[in-house]
Amino acid sequence: MTTPMGRDEADAALVGLTAAHDRISAAMYWLDNHKGLAALRRTGLTGRTARTATETLHRVGVLWSQFAALGARLDRAREARAAAGNRPNPAELRALTAMLREPAVPVGPDGMVLDAGPPVLTLPALANGLEEQTAQVQAVCMQVEAARVAISERLAPLTTALDRARATASGLGDTGGAHAGLADVEARLAEEHLTALSDPLGGAGNDWQAAARLRELAEEVNRIVAGLAGLARLRDGFPERLARLGRDVDGVAAAEERAAAVFATVHEKILAPGLPEAPHAAESLRAHLRQIAEIQREGRWPRLGEELEAAERGAAAALERAGHLHEAADGLLRRRTELRGRLTAYRAKAARLGLLEDGHAATLHEAAETLLYTSPCDLPAATRAVMAYQRALSGAGPEPTGIPAWNNEPPRGEPL
Repeated sequence: MTTPMGRDEADAALVGLTAAHDRISAAMYWLDNHKGLAALRRTGLTGRTARTATETLHRVGVLWSQFAALGARLDRAREARAAAGNRPNPAELRALTAMLREPAVPVGPDGMVLDAGPPVLTLPALANGLEEQTAQVQAVCMQVEAARVAISERLAPLTTALDRARATASGLGDTGGAHAGLADVEARLAEEHLTALSDPLGGAGNDWQAAARLRELAEEVNRIVAGLAGLARLRDGFPERLARLGRDVDGVAAAEERAAAVFATVHEKILAPGLPEAPHAAESLRAHLRQIAEIQREGRWPRLGEELEAAERGAAAALERAGHLHEAADGLLRRRTELRGRLTAYRAKAARLGLLEDGHAATLHEAAETLLYTSPCDLPAATRAVMAYQRALSGAGPEPTGIPAWNNEPPRGEPL
C-alpha cells in the first residue's frame, strides 16, 4: 500500500497536476486550431501524409480521451481536498493519496480510456504522458504546415502573375480568348497545388515531373501575361497609332495620285508603254481603317492588333509600289527627253562635219525626229532610229556596245 501523503504534500501534488492540466489544455487548444491538424483532417491525402494523418488523428483522439479523464479525476481530487478542510484526517489523506498516486485510469491497448477495467495509469503518469504526446503531435502539425507553406511559396510567383493577368484581362473586357486561356492555366495550377498538398510530407509536387509541369505552366503564364500586356499597350496607344496609319494612307493616296497623273501622261505620250494598271490601293486601305475602328469599338483587341499590323504593312507596301510605278512611268518620259537631247547633239555634230546635206544622214535624222516628236512616241523604234543616225555620223559600222537596240523592250538599266 502506498504511504499516505501529508497535507502539504497532497496540496503540492494537486498544484502540480493543476498546472500540468492547464499546460495540456493550452496545448490541446493549440492543436485543435492549428492549420497543420486541419490539413491532416482533409480528404484526398496520399502517401506519407496519409499515413501520418491516420496515425496523428488517432493520437489526437487518444489525447482528448486521456485529457478528459485527467480533468475528471483531478476535479474529484480537488473536491475531496476541499471537503477535507484545513485539517484532513488520516482516512481523507489516504483517499487523496490513492487518487493522486495510485493507478486510477483504465486504458485499452490503443491508449483510449476505458469506461471500466483495471486502472493502469496514475494521474502524474497520465499528465506527464499527455504533455509529452501533445508536444510530439504539435511537432507533426508544424511539420505538415511548414511543408504546405513551402508548396504555396513555390507556387506563389505563378499565382501572383495570374492575379496580375486577370486584372489586366478584366480591364480589356472581351479579350477574344484571353480569359479562356487564363481559366485553363488557373485550373492546371489549382490541380498542381492540390496534387502537391495531397502529400506535402512526401514531397508531392516537388519531383522532376512536377517541376517540369511547373516550368511549362510558368512559360504559359508568361506568354499570357506578355500577350495581355501587349493588348493593354495596343489599347492605350490605339488613338495615336490609328492617326498615324491614317496619315500613312493619306500619303499612299497622294503618291498614287501622282503616279496616276504620270501614267496618264505616259499613255498619252508613249506608244505601248507596257506599264501595269495604275496603283489604287488607298481606297481599300481606307475601308480597312473603317473596319479597324469598328473592331476597336467592339473591344476585340487581339483581332485589332492583327488588323492594325496588316494595315500598316499594306500601307507601307502600297506606298513603295506607288513610288516604284511612278519612277517607272516617269523613266519612260525621261528616256524620250534624253533621246531628243541626243538627236539634237548629233545634229550639231553633223553640222560640224558638214553632213547636214548628206542625203542618207538627213533621211535618218528626219526618221528619228519624226518618231520622237510624234505622240504617242514609239520609244523602241525612236531609240533604234537615233542610234542609226549616230552610227551614220560615226562612219557606220556595227552597233556600238553598251547601247543595246530596243526590241519592244527598254534598254538594260532603263526604267520600265
